[in-house]
Amino acid sequence: MAMRHCWTLSVIAALGVSGTALARESGTRESGEVALDVRAEHGMSGPQVAASVNLGLGAGYVYKHGTSRTGEDENLKVTDGAHASLPFLLELGYRINSRVYVGVWGSWELVFSRTNHISCPESFDCSNSQWRFGPELRVHVAPESRFDPWVGLSMGMEILKSHVKGTTQVPLPVVGPVPAHIDTKVTDRGITYARLTFGADFPVTDFLAVGPIGTASIGSYTVRSGDQTVTVSGFPSQTSPVGAVKDGVHALFTLGLRGVFRSF
Repeated sequence: MAMRHCWTLSVIAALGVSGTALARESGTRESGEVALDVRAEHGMSGPQVAASVNLGLGAGYVYKHGTSRTGEDENLKVTDGAHASLPFLLELGYRINSRVYVGVWGSWELVFSRTNHISCPESFDCSNSQWRFGPELRVHVAPESRFDPWVGLSMGMEILKSHVKGTTQVPLPVVGPVPAHIDTKVTDRGITYARLTFGADFPVTDFLAVGPIGTASIGSYTVRSGDQTVTVSGFPSQTSPVGAVKDGVHALFTLGLRGVFRSF
C-alpha cells in the first residue's frame, strides 16, 4: 500500500512539473507573439539604413542607330556590351508605420565588359561603371510576422560611364592604314522609368535584419556625351565629340543579399 502511494505521488508530482513547464512555455510564446503584434501595430517606425550587394543582368539596348568607324549603322545591345554587373546598393529612409516606408536609394555598379566590335574591340582596354539613384515607396506585407516580406516601387536616374582605349589601324590618305591609339570617354545619362523591388527582412537583433532583395527596372539613356582622341605617330592628336545615337530602351535585373539597420 505504501509503495502504491509513493508511485501515485511521483506521478502527480511529475505531471505537475510538466504542466507548469508547458504553461510557462505557452505563456512565453503567447507573450512573445503579443509583443510582436503590439510592436508591429504601434512601435515599428523610425529611420533605417540598408546596404546590399547584388548580381545584375541586363536586356535591351544601350543605344540604337549609331555610326560605326566605317560609316555603317550600328545598334549596341546590353548583352553585347556586358557579361553582368556587380551593383552595391545603399538605402536611406524612414519607416512611417509598420507597413509603409519612404526613402531614397542609390547604387554604384561595376560592369564586366564583353569584347565586341562596337564598344570594346579585341585587345582594347575597356572599363564601364554605372550610377543609379532615386526615391522609393515600399509596403511591408506582413509586419507582424518574423518573416517580413515587402514590395517597393520607385523611379530615378542612371548614368553610365565608359572608357575605351587601345591601338588599331586607321586609313590615311596616300599613306594607307597606319597604327593609331584611340582613347574614347563616353557618358550616357537617362531615366529609370519604373523600378520594382521585392524582398524580406529576417530579424537578427532588435536593430539588425537581413534578407534577400531583388529588383527589376526599365529605363533608357536619353543623353550621350563624350569625346574620342586619335593619336597617330608623327601627327598631332585629334579630338572629336562622339557621334549622335538614338535612345534604346533596356531592362535591368538584380538579385542580392541585404542588411538593414533600424532604430525601432
